[in-house]
Amino acid sequence: MTDSHTKKPMLLVLGDGVISDDRLTQSCRLTHMSCDMFFDLTRAEFDKQDIQLVVSALFSTQTDCIEIGQHLSTIGFHGTYLICTDTLPNPKVIKRELHQLYPDLHCLIMTPDDLIDFLNSARPAAAQ
Repeated sequence: MTDSHTKKPMLLVLGDGVISDDRLTQSCRLTHMSCDMFFDLTRAEFDKQDIQLVVSALFSTQTDCIEIGQHLSTIGFHGTYLICTDTLPNPKVIKRELHQLYPDLHCLIMTPDDLIDFLNSARPAAAQ
């Protein structure tokens, strides 16, 4: 059986330097994209590429997680948005703000090691 349920989930990695770890390819199919290109993507293009997971840094030189969350919410993304950061004093504050702004967006904030663990755990529930 080779349908979309048996394939590895598609992970869209936004920007440079978010995470580059060969262990990601063990659990996901990867596609990299600049933040500029990301903001031009439509829901149809997300569906065509079967993107189930999106990962970005908390902040980058081009954008931040609030702007990315806004675009994901606008196009009706139903997967999981993963925000990667080395350190954060209180991730609940950022998560609460994202939830208030975009209540339908499922997001998680984690360190790079936590991200690898999450992706290597039982397939993340995405695109539900």
